[in-house]
Amino acid sequence: MNAAKLQNMLAGQSSLARKVFQVVPIQERWSAHDIFNSLMVAETTGAQFPAVRRGLGELKDAGLIREPVNGHFQRTAITITPQREHSMSKETKPAVGTTKKSEGSALDTLAVLSGEVISFAEEVGQRMKKLAVRIEEVALSVEAEREVNAEALDKFKLLQSLLKGG
Repeated sequence: MNAAKLQNMLAGQSSLARKVFQVVPIQERWSAHDIFNSLMVAETTGAQFPAVRRGLGELKDAGLIREPVNGHFQRTAITITPQREHSMSKETKPAVGTTKKSEGSALDTLAVLSGEVISFAEEVGQRMKKLAVRIEEVALSVEAEREVNAEALDKFKLLQSLLKGG
């Protein structure tokens, strides 16, 4: 992963996930609790552990960090490829020349661009599916919490009525 791709992927993350990313080490692997404690010591965020764990999951799903050992996280290394910049400059020169040659090659260029757009749309679709799954999981946990709270409220009302009656 190069630096530009990393920045683009980070820009799509939540602010908590970006803060969590800043404390995940590159050289070592840390447990989720170590990362949480590092955030608390740095006073970067006041988020609770489950939220930090969720941020780690988001970063892992995006490919920004990896989990080499269960529960331990490490940043994905950034690769710097100066050779790629040279090859890109070589590719742009023929593209200018091909637009002057004929319309047939322009259609080829449009076909390539169309393929890139389709590929990008598939990536966005996959990411949206992952987000939908996570939203559904959170909704289910909220519903479960609501049911637990409703049961606790019923018990509280029963206790209150018993105390008033007694």
